[in-house]
Amino acid sequence: MTKPVFTVERFQDVYDELLPLLHQHYDEISLHKLQGYDLKPNVALYRAMQDMDQLMMMIGRLDGQIVAYFVAFVRPSIHYTDCMEAAGDIFYCSPDRRGAMIGLQLFEAAEQELKRRGVKCFMAGEKLAYPAGALFERRGFEPIERKFCKWL
Repeated sequence: MTKPVFTVERFQDVYDELLPLLHQHYDEISLHKLQGYDLKPNVALYRAMQDMDQLMMMIGRLDGQIVAYFVAFVRPSIHYTDCMEAAGDIFYCSPDRRGAMIGLQLFEAAEQELKRRGVKCFMAGEKLAYPAGALFERRGFEPIERKFCKWL
């Protein structure tokens, strides 16, 4: 089986191609959808973050088609200004590629890029209804926090 190729791509260059996958991702796992919120990415903010070099988009392609992505915000810590942090925004692997180690490959590629950017603290999360703990643990992540949400 052919392996995907992972590269960093700019938001402005990949967004139109990525949008259908974002909708698939939304349909699959969004909690906001259950509250009646449509997917409406803040394109201007993502572009601004990209322009400030604070956005990292790792894209996995197979035969030229996007099959996985990981998006993170990269910046000095608000609490520890000498510590560069990456906060995972979203990650997704095409359902037909799951179970083929694509998640591990995606995170490995993302980690290499984040190290290149000087990141020391890499944070990412999972939705409890769609656990990805095994992926995180295989990549050496440790659970440190659990987030809660109450809809008002």
